[in-house]
Amino acid sequence: MKSAGGRLLTGLELDRAADRPLHQQLHEQLKGQILGGALPSGTRLPSTRTLVSELGVSRITIVTAFEQLTAEGFLRSRAGDGTYVDSLWSDRAPARPLPRPPLSERGAATSARGTSLFTDAPHSWAPSETESFVASQVAASAFPAAAWKRLLGRHAGRTDQSLIGYGDPHGLRALREAISEYVNDVRGLDCTPDQVVVTSGAQQAFNVLSVLLLDAGDTVLVEDPGHISGRLAFQSQGCPLHGVPVDDDGAVPPAVDDGARLACLTPARQHPLGVAMSPVRRAEWIAWAQRNGGWIVEDDCDSELRYRGKHLPTLFGLDPSRHVIMVGSFSKVLSPSIRLGYCILPEDLVEPFATASSVIGRPPAVLFQAAMADFLAEGQMHAHLRRSRKLYAARQEALLEALGQQLPYRLHAAPVDSGLHVMGWLHGAEDDVEVARGLAARGVYTYPLGEYRVTRRLPSALLIGFAGTAAEHMPQAVGRMAAAWDAWERSSARR
Repeated sequence: MKSAGGRLLTGLELDRAADRPLHQQLHEQLKGQILGGALPSGTRLPSTRTLVSELGVSRITIVTAFEQLTAEGFLRSRAGDGTYVDSLWSDRAPARPLPRPPLSERGAATSARGTSLFTDAPHSWAPSETESFVASQVAASAFPAAAWKRLLGRHAGRTDQSLIGYGDPHGLRALREAISEYVNDVRGLDCTPDQVVVTSGAQQAFNVLSVLLLDAGDTVLVEDPGHISGRLAFQSQGCPLHGVPVDDDGAVPPAVDDGARLACLTPARQHPLGVAMSPVRRAEWIAWAQRNGGWIVEDDCDSELRYRGKHLPTLFGLDPSRHVIMVGSFSKVLSPSIRLGYCILPEDLVEPFATASSVIGRPPAVLFQAAMADFLAEGQMHAHLRRSRKLYAARQEALLEALGQQLPYRLHAAPVDSGLHVMGWLHGAEDDVEVARGLAARGVYTYPLGEYRVTRRLPSALLIGFAGTAAEHMPQAVGRMAAAWDAWERSSARR
């Protein structure tokens, strides 16, 4: 296909009978050619008029695909001169990526690290509290109990071996197919059901990956501050942690190669700070993995609960050399007690992961897997997400209003685009860990930012969850926080 004033774009095949819109097909194929090196940086693309003629599609289809690629850092426009492939990706990746590291020789581990794990794990919460400010608590009232009961009933009477047996270590086939379709739709992936392994939540995935990919003594890069769950899994295997700072673009890759074998990142919504990793920073991390032959574990926590703005591409979808493993869970979007998560893996890691997973812990209850498969396949998850986003957006607004009215002298909090908590930055010099403990002793539960740090000194802040408290109850709940804070301060002053 010849294009006047631009590169010959071969291999573009748009399927008008497919379910995926034409602009998405064009976006994915051009992105694949850029990532694969077929379209190097500086390449000028044909004009939209030329592509309209040659592809037989509308101009809005071309413009929509180009705008998305530009927003993701793949293309750039020159006024009056056309559209070019940006240097963001091709300039950072080595010409020939190093082979990925081999699987670890360590299949199991015993250690005396339990005390340090207990010390590092957050404790400021109470399961009996139906409404609290715990950052990981979901809205009990939002759980689709009637639909879930019906789906469980549909399968509860079955006695076939596939349901009452141990289950496939990869997970129920129907659920793997439903998860594949779900993440391809919601997160823009292009994975197959054969790349999905069902887990008992994200924590089991971290535990399996730590055994499968690491040996004791291997350095692991973690965000500082960063998500505690993955960090504890790697720490439990005797792996030293190297904290990387987080700025407005997300986690910062190390300037010098320190021999790290794996990096655990939260690019969709950095946990706990809430920053979305920029396209430039994503390119830098992909280049780090390819250059060093390292792994990236992409913790996709809170990605579906987005209230404003568009999703950026996952690291998994941007990595043609398959150094990235993506971990997801239904705990935040549905319920933690269901204990269902998933791991999206490069094809050659699927069987080793499933084998290791069956040794470390059996798959989740097949009854729950069957119900979740139907919940996804029938489109009920999408409806639940729409309701949850609306509910949580209202609760966030109510929390920020109540904090501004009742606690402006103690902390400052700003709106977040996604997730279940805001950062309450303390005005005073108090230690946030001590504040959180003082509030918890008086029945008000939050998480202190200090528990998420590795080595960095950070300003004091509290992670204040808004999902577990109804909007109409938020003023009273914040009032209890203010009263508990005052009581703790008076108590501290007397000591």
